[in-house]
Amino acid sequence: MPGSLPDPLLSAVGGSECLLGNEAIVRGALEAGVGFASGYPGTPSSEITDSFARLAGPAGIVFEYSVNEKIALEVAFAACLAGVRAICSMKHLGLMYAGDPLSTIPYVGVRAGLVIVAAGDPSCRTSPNEQDQRWLGPMLGLPVLDPATPTQAHRMARFAFELSETCRLPVLLRPTTRVCHTRQVIELGTLEPRRQARFQREPQRLVPIPANARRLRLELDERLDRARRLLAAPPFLASRGSGEQALLASGAPAAMCADLVEELGLADRLRLLELGAVYPLAEDRLCELLAGVRRLLVVEELTPFLEDALQALAGRRGLDIEILGKHTGHLPRAFEYQPGHIASALHRAFGLGPPPAATPEPEQLPARPPSLCPGCPHRAAQFALRTVFGPGSLYFNDIGCYTLGYGKPLQTADALLCMGAGFTLAAGVAAVTGERTVGILGDSTFFHSGLPALLDAVKQQANVVAVILDNQVTAMTGFQESPEVHLEDGRLRRRVSIAGLVRALGVEQVQVVDPYDLPASRRVLDRARRASGVSVVIFERPCPVFLARQLQQPYRQATYRVDPQRCRSCGLEAEGLRCGRAVEEQFERQLVLGRIRRGGEARGRPPCSQACPLGLCIQGYVGDILAGRAAAALEHMLDKLVLPETVCRVCDRPCERSCVLGGAGEPLAVNELKRYLVEQARQRGFPGGQPGEDCGLRAAVVGAGPAGLAAARELRRRGWRVTLFDAAAEPGGLLRYGIPPYRLPREALERDIAAILSLGVEFAGGRSLGRELSLEGLLADFDAVCLACGGGHDARLELPAGTGAPPVMPALEYLRRCSTGEEVPPAGQVVVVGGGNAAVDAARSARRRGARVTIAYRRGREEMPAFAEEIAAAEQEGVRILCRLAPLELRPGGLLACRTRPGEPDASGRARPVPVAGQEQLLEADLVLAAVGQLQDAGGLGLDGRVEILPGGLVNIDPASGRTSRERVFAAGDLVPGKRTVTWAIASGRRAAASMDAALRPGHEPGWKVPAPTPPGPSTTGWPVPAEVPARQHAPERPAGQRREDFDEVSGVFSDEQARREAARCLLCGSCGTCRSCIDLFGCPAFFSDDRGIHIDPELCMGCGVCAELCPNGAIVKVADGGGEPPVRPGPPEGSAREGEA
Repeated sequence: MPGSLPDPLLSAVGGSECLLGNEAIVRGALEAGVGFASGYPGTPSSEITDSFARLAGPAGIVFEYSVNEKIALEVAFAACLAGVRAICSMKHLGLMYAGDPLSTIPYVGVRAGLVIVAAGDPSCRTSPNEQDQRWLGPMLGLPVLDPATPTQAHRMARFAFELSETCRLPVLLRPTTRVCHTRQVIELGTLEPRRQARFQREPQRLVPIPANARRLRLELDERLDRARRLLAAPPFLASRGSGEQALLASGAPAAMCADLVEELGLADRLRLLELGAVYPLAEDRLCELLAGVRRLLVVEELTPFLEDALQALAGRRGLDIEILGKHTGHLPRAFEYQPGHIASALHRAFGLGPPPAATPEPEQLPARPPSLCPGCPHRAAQFALRTVFGPGSLYFNDIGCYTLGYGKPLQTADALLCMGAGFTLAAGVAAVTGERTVGILGDSTFFHSGLPALLDAVKQQANVVAVILDNQVTAMTGFQESPEVHLEDGRLRRRVSIAGLVRALGVEQVQVVDPYDLPASRRVLDRARRASGVSVVIFERPCPVFLARQLQQPYRQATYRVDPQRCRSCGLEAEGLRCGRAVEEQFERQLVLGRIRRGGEARGRPPCSQACPLGLCIQGYVGDILAGRAAAALEHMLDKLVLPETVCRVCDRPCERSCVLGGAGEPLAVNELKRYLVEQARQRGFPGGQPGEDCGLRAAVVGAGPAGLAAARELRRRGWRVTLFDAAAEPGGLLRYGIPPYRLPREALERDIAAILSLGVEFAGGRSLGRELSLEGLLADFDAVCLACGGGHDARLELPAGTGAPPVMPALEYLRRCSTGEEVPPAGQVVVVGGGNAAVDAARSARRRGARVTIAYRRGREEMPAFAEEIAAAEQEGVRILCRLAPLELRPGGLLACRTRPGEPDASGRARPVPVAGQEQLLEADLVLAAVGQLQDAGGLGLDGRVEILPGGLVNIDPASGRTSRERVFAAGDLVPGKRTVTWAIASGRRAAASMDAALRPGHEPGWKVPAPTPPGPSTTGWPVPAEVPARQHAPERPAGQRREDFDEVSGVFSDEQARREAARCLLCGSCGTCRSCIDLFGCPAFFSDDRGIHIDPELCMGCGVCAELCPNGAIVKVADGGGEPPVRPGPPEGSAREGEA
């Protein structure tokens, strides 16, 4: 309001002003000479306290925003005892909070007038209940006034002080929402001067000990009689019209009744009694006005308060009158009345007016739920809270702006009762369930009623996280001041430290954090989540709307936009491997948590996925584990994961070697998480695969190892008829004959193979290429051929051997015999030469056959190609590993070996092992197992001259497609250049099959892509990694003493908790297209979406930047600064904890 114009509430007598009902009450109190005003804001009463706060200085009155309604009433009562007329305002809910003093004040009585304004809220427009305060009149002995219009409210407020002083009782003025927030032209009266204050001692009246209270009680009825006599005249009781039928109305419905009577022209047929004073009733005057009335319709909102009183009055006075209303079903009990309710009741009760017309159902409009303002720190705080604690935690909310956390997307309100109950509800539920619960209060609510609630939680040692949202203002009801701060020189100054108060109550775990700082908020909340007992987290940042309105600080700090190139982009999309999964809230939340933990946006395809030959979206299934969506993870994983039970046991884990966590600790246990999911699927039953629609083409796949099995499955899914050939009697190749069952149980392998054969793949065993089969014959019988046979043989260990030297056997042959049950040479002592997985597998197998086993490897331990965990397991089982030891010759009793040292790099880039003269030693052995590699010889398969053979014996192919030099012939697996791993073989088999299908069916699109060859060693340089990385989880293993006695599986599976803990280590560092977290989780109203994507409305964005911090892909970018300084944020309260302190 411009400073040059006088406040309308202070206008001189003789004028008129158009005022709100609440403003009319203030004006009425000022005209009565009120000298003290107090209250606690709450809709629909807030404009009363706001007006007094604005006018206190100019009007020369004392005003306070009290900490709560109880205190507001007590200080107002104290003022009236000192001889100053006082008024206290609140909403109806607050009157219950003030019930303790309210119930005693009528006994003690008042000196100067005391008016209590308690605004009602029919229809629960801004309240959790309707509550009819009129019943407090007869219960406590209070006169109750119920105005129908702002004009009546003005007159009643002015007269209420005289009424209070005459009967020495506080007067309850009860406007409802309709009256409070309606404007009307008010004729202004004279502004009476304020009385001088002076307190006179009168302990026999003012100290209501029982003896005094009993005497004072006897005065109460006489005081109410005095009030009754004063309330018999207008505006408290008025009548118009005539006839044997009558309406009696009170409050806002009385104004509607008057309008209807006039509109329908019923004044000559219907009496209208308007009752402004509902307690105590002026019974004598009422009986006079009802004389001759035979039927009476009582119109009042909420409970039948007057209807019951009139029924009792008619019974006592012998009135022959039929009383209609709520009890007779003419009017509803619930909610605020509309004119239609009353018109319908008129017609039903008296046959007056037109019958109610059928009301068509209103058109359904789009839902527009209330929302926190853009940039609201409460949104950021509750977003962080929900993100860290998740959907499984219980949240107990309270009264304030933050109550809007109830709905989506924040969902931080599982229960709400009243002010301060956020903490008590949380503590009570925690006490009986044993769960760690979360209670949420704002700063004003904390001072209102949260202090005793928190103290009780400390006393009871409740297991709760008590969250205090400190925006330093009572924002929801109109930006009234908070008890903790005050305005000084245009800045907020702190006068009370919430953290200091909390510590004084005995809370040890207190943390203060800025809600705009999401990484800090996550750390603070995570510490609180993992703690026990009472933890308090204080989110501290001033309300930006308050700063803009009251302190004239710029509201818009910057402008942001959405980068469409990054928004919802998938790191695997360029390779055609985008999963296409539906957006799901809990998965989005994990993406956001990853962004917050790593402190930077995603950077395209993550290194783990780049390194995976199978093209798995590892962060996808890890996020699904965290989101509790194992089924969804399996659906997307099994599509690419051929031989799932096998791969999760024997994968060489290139993903883990590429994990960005490896630079800060141990890499993510990707394979164990994969096995956890596969085990979940096995227990539920793997979904049955279906072959594609028959395309009429036939394929021969030669070799039933991992590459051949993968190719057969891929072709069958594309509708090809497939025959799978292998030299062995059963499919599986190296998986069946080269990997011992303690690593890969045969039943797991059999299930994997059976799933592929069940698609309709025909298996033909005992058929070798170059013997029973020829390439030309296959091409004559089939449309295309995929060569996936090993084609190699074990490299020989060429050593001089003397008489009586131990025999030498290839390690793979030894493993094959162990697998098939064939006889192996008996041996008490075995030496294994080599350092790869075959060497370790052979050593551990020999150990299980009772031998003492030594592994001799010519390079350093760090260069051993075998899996580190397999090496460690071998040592646990008693296998001795000797590194930098090269074999020289076989001698009676053992193997002579020589110490080596690193020399010049060889062709592989590794240091060549150089023998050290004079450092030989004899390794005792009855059997020597050679694990020194395999030699490939495609020529031995009858392929010479038919396909191009490379030097070294491998088939030359196009790496991207598996095409050979021969038309219709493709190759994969160990027969072609590439890595010698199970996953690489599977990927090459799928690529060869897909290329075969594309070559013979141009343009056919099956609806999925096969992954391209992985680049060598993706770089993890520059990827953001947090400073602290939790320790890696490890799957359970059988004790070494047990497992070396048999070939049963050694490694177990993660428990649900282990899987969740390990998945939580993942940073989810790749770009993901399955995300709308800005809309689905954060819900700032500045965001909207359309067919083109997600956008930010620059008119609504205030530039807080929190959305930019949470966007996983970093797609929200600053456009420009807002042109002003950032909001002034008071420093942390003296003695309060900084972020990071417990």
